[in-house]
Amino acid sequence: MKTRHAFALCLMVMIGLASMTDAAQAQTEKAVPQKVETPVKVHHSAEWYKTQERLWKAEIDKNPKNEEAWGNYYCAVRYRNWCESMPDINERLDAIVEDMSKAIPDTYTYYVTRFYNNNHAQDNPGMSKAIKMRPDAVDDYPTFISYLMQTGDEEMMRDILTRWYNSGSYSPTLLNYAYNELIGLAPNAIIFAHGDTQTFSKLILQYGKGIRPDVTVVNTTFWFFSPTYREHMEKKLGLPSFAERVTNGTYVLNGIPEDVINVAYHHLINNTDRPIYFTPMADMEMPKFTNKLYSEGLVMRYSEKPYDNLAVKRKNYEELYLTDYLRESFIPESYPAATDRYNFNYVPCLKSLLDYYKQSGNTARYHELHSLMMRIVEQINVPDEEKLKYYEEIDR
Repeated sequence: MKTRHAFALCLMVMIGLASMTDAAQAQTEKAVPQKVETPVKVHHSAEWYKTQERLWKAEIDKNPKNEEAWGNYYCAVRYRNWCESMPDINERLDAIVEDMSKAIPDTYTYYVTRFYNNNHAQDNPGMSKAIKMRPDAVDDYPTFISYLMQTGDEEMMRDILTRWYNSGSYSPTLLNYAYNELIGLAPNAIIFAHGDTQTFSKLILQYGKGIRPDVTVVNTTFWFFSPTYREHMEKKLGLPSFAERVTNGTYVLNGIPEDVINVAYHHLINNTDRPIYFTPMADMEMPKFTNKLYSEGLVMRYSEKPYDNLAVKRKNYEELYLTDYLRESFIPESYPAATDRYNFNYVPCLKSLLDYYKQSGNTARYHELHSLMMRIVEQINVPDEEKLKYYEEIDR
């Protein structure tokens, strides 16, 4: 039996994240500033970030040399904008970094914040200094790796990713999910990963634990928009220069002007014989060749011709995937804001397999996978009425 999932079938459902009420926050915060972490780890309300912005600014006023205060102040302003759009956000963030350059120049916090504020632009010599200053600053490892991916410094990247894995601070759920993505890929595969967690999780397993080092992970954002990253990857993969695709500032595919994303995808696809995969993500820019993407479970494989992808999906689930963590975990989760939507992704991505088990009369496998999906939905943090819809979809 052959099936081909539409790309949308495996899209992640963005789970609404609960945050504390403003009244509870006021009681908790009092006048004590709190560490402002990335919303990927812990999500708060706009009011919480606004309060932290005020509290950390007060700390800066007391001591303009306080690096911790500057870092948290910047993050509070930036992440508040994630909750409520501020029209002047870029000007505000630029102004903070400019003030930091005067108050705490040549410091770790200034170098890291400047790089982050420049949207991870590689042209930032201070980042190498920052990494050497604090190689064990695990909270900033995402920023470190974003920089090192663009410089192509494999030795330093291996060092940081190994430290990250050994620290035990990274999400066990995200590592499990990344393992299940990687383990079923064909030898020497290339996989497009969209977003930080999709990329970092795989790199940590590759560099920190030696899992599937033959696979090349390509971050889509950098591949589209970072010339330095693209040049490093072209060299690594033996590809011609992407610059040849640009004519008078216009991206061209087969002689026809196209958007940079479509051209960048095809630049890799058309110049390699290696198997190519995609991670199905809800916020991913949809490629224009979704009719050539075949679901193999948690990943989609690019293929010019149809093939029995359901058989591959079945093998992945039955023989390769590690799924016990989806039923119960005894390890504290360091990225609670992200894990629900990753766990839920198993439901749409494996729904065709569930239907196959039912239609083929494989009751044992059907009940096993059905109970796993129901358990996943039971644990996600959404309203009961939304869970009911998911339960109904599973049984449809």
